[in-house]
Amino acid sequence: MTESDVSAILGFLRQLGANNDRSWFKARKAEFDALRNPWLRDIERLISLMSRWDEKARGLTVQQSVYRIYRDTRFSRYKEPYKTHFGAVIGRGGRHCVSSGYYLHLEPGKSMLCGGVWWPERDKLQAMRRLIDAEPEEFTRLINAPELTSHYSFEDFDNGSLKRVPRDFAPDHPLAKYLKMRSYILVKRVPDDYFIGDWVTKVDADFRPLKPLHYFLDYVYDE
Repeated sequence: MTESDVSAILGFLRQLGANNDRSWFKARKAEFDALRNPWLRDIERLISLMSRWDEKARGLTVQQSVYRIYRDTRFSRYKEPYKTHFGAVIGRGGRHCVSSGYYLHLEPGKSMLCGGVWWPERDKLQAMRRLIDAEPEEFTRLINAPELTSHYSFEDFDNGSLKRVPRDFAPDHPLAKYLKMRSYILVKRVPDDYFIGDWVTKVDADFRPLKPLHYFLDYVYDE
């Protein structure tokens, strides 16, 4: 996207944050659609590039990948009708992905790249914990790989980690920090201007170090 594209998108999202109601958005829906088109084109290209090195991106459409601006408020603590960011998931099922996936997020002052598994179902989460316990050396090697740690770190969104190690594991387990997690999400915070120019090539390169850990965690879905 050009600098003017990104500037216009960020400006619109800031205004939406200050005027998050249906009447304001309805009057500017055409403007929103025009701003979103460059984003859709770039996500489509990103899927194409990532499909060359990760088979889980193959066959994914941009419509499956990109989040809608409308927020489902039925089960959310956030009751504003619209999201104030652009987001997309690259992975099996796109935005409905339940295994590991790659996520990119464009929001004024909060832009980021992410990868991992978001709030897996209880049986899958327990299986991941057992996998980490069974393969501690492999897991440690993956999470400490320089090409990963130079870009990403684990973040605990929504206070997801348990206060204690699950009872099936030793309280003093050397990987206790990871056994207490309820999501395995790695985050790279980026400035908003990261998305200016050929950001697709940058994201493609920055996502690659996540693949080995993804495939490790996805063993519980593929077995």
